[in-house]
Amino acid sequence: MSKEKVDNKNSKRKKNIDNNKKDTSDAKKNSTKKTITKDKVETKTKANDKKGKAIKAKKDVKKVDAVLEEKLDEELFYDEDLEDFYYDDVEDVEKTVIVKKEKDKKEEKNSNKKKDKERVNIANIKKVEKMAKKNNKVKKNNTTDKVSEIGYFLDNNRNVILAFFIGVIITVIIAFIIWPERIATLKNGEQPVVKVAGKTYTADNLYKRMKDHYSVSQLLDEIDNDILTKKYPETDEMKKEVKSTAENYINMYKQYYNYTEEQFLSANGFSSHDAYLDYLMLDNRRKKYEEEYVEKNLTDKEIEKYYNDNVYGDIKCEHVLVEVASEDSSTTSSSKSNKLKDEDAKKLAQEIIDKINDGTSWKDIQKEYKDKVTYENLGYQSWDSDLEASFKDSLKKMDNKSYSTEPVKTSYGYHVIYRESQKKTPTLKQTKKKIIEKLVDEKIKNDSNLLYKALISLRKDKKINFSDTDMKAKYDAYIKQYNK
Repeated sequence: MSKEKVDNKNSKRKKNIDNNKKDTSDAKKNSTKKTITKDKVETKTKANDKKGKAIKAKKDVKKVDAVLEEKLDEELFYDEDLEDFYYDDVEDVEKTVIVKKEKDKKEEKNSNKKKDKERVNIANIKKVEKMAKKNNKVKKNNTTDKVSEIGYFLDNNRNVILAFFIGVIITVIIAFIIWPERIATLKNGEQPVVKVAGKTYTADNLYKRMKDHYSVSQLLDEIDNDILTKKYPETDEMKKEVKSTAENYINMYKQYYNYTEEQFLSANGFSSHDAYLDYLMLDNRRKKYEEEYVEKNLTDKEIEKYYNDNVYGDIKCEHVLVEVASEDSSTTSSSKSNKLKDEDAKKLAQEIIDKINDGTSWKDIQKEYKDKVTYENLGYQSWDSDLEASFKDSLKKMDNKSYSTEPVKTSYGYHVIYRESQKKTPTLKQTKKKIIEKLVDEKIKNDSNLLYKALISLRKDKKINFSDTDMKAKYDAYIKQYNK
């Protein structure tokens, strides 16, 4: 091949390279223009991203140009495949540039889609927040409206509502007044217990007769026994007391009525000796509660008053007794004493006092009247001694080394007392326990219904409640007779 042809071919190559450069340059310009146009629309951050991509594309184009120039500078000889080689390289470069552009467009689209999704999500969140605020406002408004409606309704219908409640109360009162009689019945109460001469006796028949015969006494024995057994468990001391009481009563009936034990039990309605002991145990527990009830209801004022009125220091004393011949008189310690009629006994006691006032000594009185009176040195007697109250009252009012100014009457007869000396009065703290015992004994002795009142109070505390209206009526009548 001639040199001229080679030059022509080289010239053509240069033109093709120049044209490729021009196309590449135009592509770069168009790409830059598009980038600038989009930058105006997109944010500053997006523009920076595209600019970076454009710079990268520019570098890739420069690399391609460098490769082409390198190939151009090489000393090439014409070859049949030379032209094909050139065109293949150019096509590869063009394909690379086109693929790169398409890739950049896809990335740009994906980026735009992500941003659009974010905008949509933000918009949705704002919508949800707005809807929630609206719903809260609606709920508040609804609540306020309901409260207002209720208040308005109550205000406008006040009289109607008041009349309704008054009607309910009246209905309840009337129902209570005319409440039907409720009589307790036994399960299977109509079941026959026994048949005699064609007549059937049922469990309910027996229950009704029991109520008429025993009223509530049998029932109350059962109730009290259950309550008091828990309150006062059985002790050896209680068993000893009960056994002693039982023997005393049986022996008394044997002595005065010539009863055997079986006759005594039958006469008093006890089926056996154990049944009698059970009754006495219940009675023992009831008396314990009576004492507890009285003590619980004592006041400090009562205790202080008793102390001031009754407590004194121990008094040493002597006396002579003129006995009265009566059924209530007890046997004296002296077999020589003569019992007189009440009037005569009082005259003799007054005669002794007159002689003492006239100067007769106490020893001479004992010698002169030794066959008519009983002399006794009592020593120191305390305020809680067993002396009768009339004797203690006179003794307390007397001075030391003095005699009673008038005969002192007791169940034994008439006394002339000599008071010798007295000890110091004990304090309230020292005597309080004994004072309480005395007050309890006095209150029980002075009120024969106190035991029943105590037990009525106990059952009330335990919330007694009758289902049988007939039994309740009987119990109410029972209470009434003891609360007078």
